[in-house]
Order: sequence, then C-alpha cells, then structure tokens
Amino acid sequence: MRGSNHPPLARARAFNLLVALVALAGRCLAGRGLVARAGRCLVVLAVLIAVGALAPETARADEPWTTFAGDPIGAKVRRLDNGFTVVISENHEVPRVFGAVVVRAGGKNDPAHATGIAHYLEHMLFKGTASLGTIDHGGERPHLDEIEALYEALRATDDDDERAEIFAAIDRASQAAGRYAIPGELDRVLQQIGSSAVNAFTTPDITVYHNEFPARSIDRWIAVYGHRFQEPVFRLFPSELETVYEEKNRSMDGLEPVAEAFLAKFFRAHPYGTQSVLGSVDHLKRPSLKEMYAFYRRHYVAGNMALVLAGDVDADAIWPVIDRYFGTWPNEPVPKAITFEDPPFRGREEATIRMTPVRALGLGFRLPPEGHPDYAAVLVINELLTNEQEAGLLDRLADDGEVLIARAVPIPLNDVGVGLIAVIPRIITQTFAGAERRLLAALAKVRGGDFSDVTLAAVRRAALDRYRRRWESNEDRALALVEAFGRGQSWQATLDTLDRLAKVDRAQVMAAAERYYGDDYLALRSRVGFPDKTRLKKPPITAVQPAKAARSSFAAGLDRIPERPTPLRLVVPGRDIERASVAPGVTLERNQNPFNDLYTLELRHGVGHYDVRLLSVLDEYLGDVGTQKRDGKAFKEALFNLATTLTVQSTEEALVLRLEGPEEHLEAALDLLGELLRGPAEDRGALRRLRRERWGLRQVDRRQPRVIADALREYVTFGDASTYLREYSPRQLLGVRPRHLIAALREAQGYEATIRYVGRRSAAEVAGAVRGRLEFRDHLAPARPKVVRDRIDRGRDRVFWVKRRQSVQTQVYLLVEGDPVPLAERPAAAAYNEYLGGGMAGLVFHEIRELRALAYSARGEWYESPVAGKKGVLLAYLATQADKTAGALEVLSGLLDHLPDGRDQMEGLRAALIRSHEAAQPRFRELQGEVARWRWLGYHDDPRRTMLPALREVTWEDVRAFHERQVVGRPRTLMIVGDPRQIDEATLERYGEVEVVRSGALFSR
Repeated sequence: MRGSNHPPLARARAFNLLVALVALAGRCLAGRGLVARAGRCLVVLAVLIAVGALAPETARADEPWTTFAGDPIGAKVRRLDNGFTVVISENHEVPRVFGAVVVRAGGKNDPAHATGIAHYLEHMLFKGTASLGTIDHGGERPHLDEIEALYEALRATDDDDERAEIFAAIDRASQAAGRYAIPGELDRVLQQIGSSAVNAFTTPDITVYHNEFPARSIDRWIAVYGHRFQEPVFRLFPSELETVYEEKNRSMDGLEPVAEAFLAKFFRAHPYGTQSVLGSVDHLKRPSLKEMYAFYRRHYVAGNMALVLAGDVDADAIWPVIDRYFGTWPNEPVPKAITFEDPPFRGREEATIRMTPVRALGLGFRLPPEGHPDYAAVLVINELLTNEQEAGLLDRLADDGEVLIARAVPIPLNDVGVGLIAVIPRIITQTFAGAERRLLAALAKVRGGDFSDVTLAAVRRAALDRYRRRWESNEDRALALVEAFGRGQSWQATLDTLDRLAKVDRAQVMAAAERYYGDDYLALRSRVGFPDKTRLKKPPITAVQPAKAARSSFAAGLDRIPERPTPLRLVVPGRDIERASVAPGVTLERNQNPFNDLYTLELRHGVGHYDVRLLSVLDEYLGDVGTQKRDGKAFKEALFNLATTLTVQSTEEALVLRLEGPEEHLEAALDLLGELLRGPAEDRGALRRLRRERWGLRQVDRRQPRVIADALREYVTFGDASTYLREYSPRQLLGVRPRHLIAALREAQGYEATIRYVGRRSAAEVAGAVRGRLEFRDHLAPARPKVVRDRIDRGRDRVFWVKRRQSVQTQVYLLVEGDPVPLAERPAAAAYNEYLGGGMAGLVFHEIRELRALAYSARGEWYESPVAGKKGVLLAYLATQADKTAGALEVLSGLLDHLPDGRDQMEGLRAALIRSHEAAQPRFRELQGEVARWRWLGYHDDPRRTMLPALREVTWEDVRAFHERQVVGRPRTLMIVGDPRQIDEATLERYGEVEVVRSGALFSR
C-alpha cells in the first residue's frame, strides 16, 4: 500500500483477529500505506467474490460498448486501438466517481532475485514524470542516471567500507537531483481536483492505483491518470526506499509473518509462497533501479492495463476524453502470462510454527479459482460453514463450546483458490488433534449433504444478496471490475457464475465438497511464540532540499482543462427523510432505497454504554443467544432462513439493534426481534463463550503495538473514562450473570427510541409493521445527548512512554487541546485541516515522509468536537522506524511551532475544499446518520449551504490565525510506544516531563 495516515483501529471482533492471525488479512496486499481502506482489504484479501472479468478481445475503439444481458451493474467494456481496456459502470446516485488503473502484474511477477519490485514500483509511480514533479527534467536526469548506476554498484559489494562510500555518493547525487524535484506534486494535483483516498495497492496478481473524485473533475482526473504512467521518472528513490523499509518493519510488528508462513507452507513452488509482495529483507537492502525500469517496461503496457470507472459518469460522453489521453500510449507487446505448477497435497500434510500469541490451527485446501464451473458450489459450501448470522457449521462449533473460535476464510488468488479453515482450540483443555477432528466432522456433514433444503435456499439467497449490497458502492463496483480484469476472464463467465449460484443444488454441493474439502490438505499448527524480527536500519541519507513554490508544466496545463458542470444536490431533511410516530417517545425516520429490495432497519434506544456500562457486554450476548421460546441455534437459523442478519451494537449514547434483509421478510424478522426483546434467554453458556473470546482477543491485542498505542492515547486523554479501561475484562465478566445483562436491556428500553429505516416502503407502512411486533413502554425517559468525554487538561508539556523492546516501529501520538470552534471559524478550520493533513498532500505527510522519509505513516489533523460548543483538539500520529523517532519528533514539533507559509497553496486548497464539499452528497444508507451528525453540530439544514460560500472567501491569513489561536503556545502531550534501546530518554525530556507507563495499566483487569 502506498500510504495511509489514519490512526490504527482500536479492535475487531475475535474472529476477525483470527482471520488476521492465520490468514491473509495482514499482508496479502501490500501498498503505499497502512491499510488500503477496510472495504478494499476485504475485497482483495478474503471475501470479495468478484462479479466477473473482462475479455481483452472485446470491442475495438471504432466499435460500440460491449454490454452484457442481465448485468446487475451495467458494465460497459471497450478497447482502444492500442489494446488498452476501458470499463465503466454508471451509477448516478451521488456526484462522485471511483476511478482505478489496474496492471496485470503483482508480486508473483517479481524476479526471484529481486523480490518486492512490483510493490516498490507502485511507490515510485507517485513521483511524477518528465513533466510532472520537476522544474527541469533535463537538469535532474544526469544525477538520476548516476544514482541508478550507484545502486547497481551497491548490489555488487558486501564490503562495509565500500558500501559506506557508495551511500555517501548516492546522498550527494540525491541532493543534486533534489534541487529540481517537486515532491508530492502528483498528490497535490489530485487534491486540488477534489480527490479523496488517493492510494494504491499491490497483490500477488495485480497492482492498482485508485481514488474517488467529484464527477465535475473527471476530465482532469483522466488527464492525470493518462499521463502519470507514461515516461515515469523514479526520482527521490533513496527516500522512498526508506518508506518501503518502514512498511517492511511495520509488517514485522504485526501478524503478517504468520500469513507469510502459512503461504510458504501451502505453496512449495509457486511465488505465492516462495516470495512475499513486500520483498525479502536482503533484496530490500540491495534495490535495483535497473530491475524496476525493466519491470515497468515489460508489464506497464497498454494491452496489459485497464481503466475502471464507477459512478456518476456518462460512458459515451467521456469516451473521447479517454481516447485522447490513453489512446496515445504505444501499442507494445503484452507479456505472456506466466504459469506455475505447484505440487498438490497428497493426503494430510502437517507443518508446525511458533508465531502466535495463542495456539491456532489452520487447515488449508486447494480450491478452484473464480470463474471455474465449480466456484458457485464452493461459495455455497463456505456459506454453510460460516455466515454473517453465525449460523454455519463452524459457527456452531464455537457456540457449542467445542472450540474457542472457528471460521472459513476463502482466499481468492488468480492461479488457485485457497480455502482456509481456521480455529483457536479451547484453552488448556483441547489438543490440536481434538480441534482438527471437530473441523473435519463439520466438513463431513457438508460432503454427506447434512443440511436442509430450506438452509440451502437461504445460503443461496444470502450469497446473492451480498453481491447486491456490494453494487450499491462505487468503490466495490470498481474493485470488483478491477479484480475481474486482473483474472483475465470474460465478464459473461462471471454472470454465468451468478446464474449457477442461484441454482446450486444439493448434489453439486456434495460433489464440490468431496472434490475440494476432502482428505488432501495442509494442517498448519502454530504454537505460542513470536517470529524473529529483522530490523532494517536507517541508511545514511540526507533530506533533499526541493524546488520551492514550484509548479511543473503539466500541473500548470491541467488548469486549462474545463470541468463539467454538476448541479449541487443539497439535502433537505424535511423532504428527503420521511417521519412517522410509532408510539409516544418512538419516532420512525425513513428514506428511499433506489437500488434493490434490501432494507435496513435500526432500533436505536437512547442510552449507551457510557451510562449503562453493561450494554458493552449485552451487544455481544444478545447476538449469541436465543429466546425463551427457542435456543440460540434455532433463533439464528430462523433469521438465516429469512436471509436476514441481526447485529447488536452499543455506542456511548445508544443501544442499536440492526436488521438487514429482503423486504418480503421484514414482518417475520420484526417478529423475531420482538421475541428476542420480550424474552431473551438466560444463557450462561453464551457468557462463558464470550469470556473465552475476550480472553483470546486480549492475548492478541496486548501484543500489537498499534493497539497498545491507541490504548495509551485513551488512557492519557481520558483517564478512567478510557474505552479500554471501561471494557469488561475476562476476569470482570466472571461476576456478570445473564440476569444482569437482561436488566441492562430493560434499562435501555426505558429510554426514547428512534427507528431508522431505509427501504422501499413508506414510513406509515413500516410504522404499522413495527407497532404490531415491537413493544414500547408508555412512559420513556428522554434520550441521552451525544456523549463527548472530557479530556484531561495536563496544564503543561508531558510525555507518556510505554517501553516495548519487541517493537520494530515506534508509535507516536501528539495532542494539543484546543477551544470550541464557532460556526464562523469552521471554514478556516476546514482549510487548516486540508493544509495540515490533507491526505498525501498534507503538510505533515509531505515534510516528514515525502521529503525526509522519517516515518511510514504521518498525519496531523484538527478534530472538531462532534457537538457544537465543545472543545476541539489537534491530534498528530506517526509510525516511524525506531532509530528515526528523534528526527521525526523534531520535524513534527517544528511544524507546529512555526507553521510554514502556505499562501502559495491557498488557491489549490480552496479549489480542493469547494470541489469535495460540492460532491459530499450522503449515500442513501448514510443519509439519516449524516443528518443526525449535522444536528449535533448545530445545523438544521445541509451545512454545505453556508460552508460553500464561506470556503470561496477563506484566506491564508484565516488559516494562520486559526493555527495561532488553537495550537501555538498550548501545552502538548506526547504519547509513545517504542523500543527503549533505540529511543533516548533525554531526547524525550525535551518535549516535557517523562512518565513511563506499564502496558498492563492501559487495559481493564
């Protein structure tokens, strides 16, 4: 991944961590960032079952679009004369487009002697071209040629003195070349046209460059992407190598080594297992620009690439623009697809590692790739094993206490599918062999057809409905089309898969289970242990001094490309959201679903776990138990047979019960929800399972540097109100009984409630359906207001440090407490944020990573309180190699002390803010939540109505004044998780009084 500035996520449910622990949720993708958005990781790593692919031999440039009968997303496919493929899926719900360029080349295409090239090249293709990212390519070219030759010399020697001399020469040449560079200009250009989530990722099979942008900017976006892959210049190579080092170090701090170990055992000859996407440590120490240019010339050719657009775009109207910018690419030979033969498993094969904080077992089976005639049956098998309602055969193993956690994790790769059945055995009382027998028994039931016709029908419907939900999202549409092109199949083949999925019968399921989930598999056992970590050290390079306030010829020319007029679509809450009264104190809100017949209904009781702490346990408990009429297994099956999911979630101010399913089953689903709320079962077994899951989760959490850092931030910021300290620990749960949880539910039911419904029915119709099925008290207490926890005012500069010798990277948070932001200052706050932390183009990222390679993730952002009148806060985050911690802190502190003058960027910042606000139309499932958020901020209407005129007038003086008022001279709180052998305490004392914190103090006991 190219880069992500988002702070680490707090926690996932235990089964998600299991997936990360044993499967590929950590590093099947690599890229220029921390994560390539949760949605994309799911898409690429595990659960995206792509809708199809694209035949490279379809329409020529002089032919009309190729379309497909019955295609749910209306994909249009066309080829330029040079062989470049274009795919468009029109969706005019919101004025935004998700665009991507995909290359059929990934980690498996790396030379065996230079692994990591595909991923490193992905990074370098953000550095610009001969006319983008430079003031004078002719002047920089000789220095870049020298750098290329020096790296070849570096590869050829192991002599330490000679390597030191070469590094010194590289540094001198880099300084000379850097005087011509405009670092980060591609990011800034994309920022100015209103882009968001600018990123890229590399998988074993493909490389993808993507972002979302306003529909009005589509001509400029196409111009940028049509240009950026032609005549690329790999400038700033040494500093970007540092970033790749950081990404490798970051992977070693996480669970990625477990994933690599699994693949290495599963594939003995295929590059999927013999080499990693990030590359080996040895190869990263000896990079080759020559190998990178060779890889680029071989694979980045028109016939091996595609442009994918999904969103508010007219395919016919935009075609001439695409032809203008992509049709000029030369028609080079397309590389022949490489194939690898990997020996099949002969019966059961076993391997053992010691790399996980709890014992884990994975059974790996060879599956057919997507598009194979058996693929639809395999989808059904996986749904029978594990599903969203947790009513599958593996889900029941955990429910019945036969194992701690068990999941089926299909991993789609182009050449062969991987079926991973992962399990955490019961603590102490279960052997690996015992857990494996339980898994095999579940598979035997599928092979023997031990499931009902009703269940089979529900499985088919659930799998198809997941596709239908996916097509609501431009990003998911585009990434499905991207994956499709990467596989090189025909789109019709995938439509055939969907057709087969709707018709899969019992015999086909049994035959596929016998063929693919039989006796030939890998059993990978991981005992408690920790992988060895090889620390890549900072090479001796100096930050370049780039061209100041410069703009390339390409960027200047981009301004002359006209934009397309796009009407502003303001939300009118009274018009777009229909309301009805269900009962005194219970209001139903409704808006239309324009896509399908899949509804969402949320029952939101107006109190959460901030006031009723046990609600944070109730949400997991209710999702796992039955009622006084039927046990948990029967209740889950009843929901599953309706193709409906029920999720329970507590927030700080609400208890939320969410139903999602087909409209035809709404009444039956409400009947089940009413049954649960009237009489939930008192199930001690469910509580025991919950304790065991939390224990397993805790073992993983407390060893993850990013989780520890987030817990430190909560502890320092909120003290006893930290979410990690208020969470019930496994030990505390020993004192909780089912009756206590039911009492918490009854307490929540005593508060006013809001029902949010998104679907095809009217508000009155849904209100009537609810009245007859859900019961509400006659007198309800007012709903609690939005919770805003008070931050601790330290009053002076402080440093809080968790010493962790195992950490390769240092995790850093820096906090500056601010004041409330009046309505009139919100435009300045928005501009300040765009300048400071506007994605890859933001000041913090640019100065710390792009120029100096001092951190992998670097972000600074002003967070306004979610409630008007409450204090805001500046929060910066760094993830940096341990030996760069001091340097990264020095730069970050300097930026906050003396904000660099950005007046030359104000025109671009205003343009970025205006375009992004104009396109910020909430999607239909987000509409009610977004309007509620506006109300908390003090708006009674779409805030863009007043923000847009104000943004057109915001100045640099406004931005600077905001920084002076909210940041300068205020106490700073620094929070660090890192290796004490690499961090000098005297250096930290420069930033305030240092307090060492034990990691155990951050979590509830």
